[in-house]
Amino acid sequence: MAQTKRYEPNKNGKKPFSLKGILLYLLPLPILLTLFVALLNGEFRLIIVNGIAYALFLLAASIARRGFLIEKEYKNSILAKAPKIKYKSIASVIITVATFFTSYFATANGLFLSILLGLVAFVGFYLYYGLDPRIDKVGELNIGVSAEDVIEITSNARKRIENIKKLQHTIADPTVNAKLDSIIKETQNIITAVEENPNDLSRARKFFKVYLHRTEMITKEYASNVKSKNIDEKMRANYLHLLETVEETIYQQKERLNEDDITRLDVQIEALTKQLKNEGV
Repeated sequence: MAQTKRYEPNKNGKKPFSLKGILLYLLPLPILLTLFVALLNGEFRLIIVNGIAYALFLLAASIARRGFLIEKEYKNSILAKAPKIKYKSIASVIITVATFFTSYFATANGLFLSILLGLVAFVGFYLYYGLDPRIDKVGELNIGVSAEDVIEITSNARKRIENIKKLQHTIADPTVNAKLDSIIKETQNIITAVEENPNDLSRARKFFKVYLHRTEMITKEYASNVKSKNIDEKMRANYLHLLETVEETIYQQKERLNEDDITRLDVQIEALTKQLKNEGV
């Protein structure tokens, strides 16, 4: 089974917290102190030069932090494409420029020394933080299955699950909520199975795009009727029947995935047996 990685940047709408890169904000503090002194003394040139230098370092730190957060999500994901915008690489270049600018214009070092210090800053950034991920973590995909399809469809499926969870909180019905809990749990298992083996996407695509979408839409309508107190026993019974149908579909989907895995394994074993016979083993 191909092991792949799912990339879901900011999937829950919250930015992940990380201390990585805080050092970059502390690095230009001496420049800030010099800028403060220049302001007190009214030295216009030093104010401009140190202000630009400080702004460059802050810009680099902010861009680098963005790259660190994306890299963290990339590493923690099950399915991932390498980020298109190389934030860490951009930050390393800005830090190089900021170091050269500070050395040459703010401290009046020579051109050669300033270039050398800029290169040292670049190498230091690279050695300490590294550069951006450059390899897609998509595993071995069959023809007709692309990493973009897997990422898009599984991400949309997770969003639908999150929407169903939010709607579930507005439905004060233990029986309905128990059914929804089961559907949510089992659907998450199918999503994980597809992420771990994207070649199963073709078999799960209809479930994600049709049944899960239909469940979300009808649950939204049902929750709206609950809110307006328009629910009667017939509507409740019909909705529960729908959930039972979706549950059964999920179990059938899981069986199909398992059966297909077994079929692939049988084919692999048969091929290996023929190979061993041909080689006289």
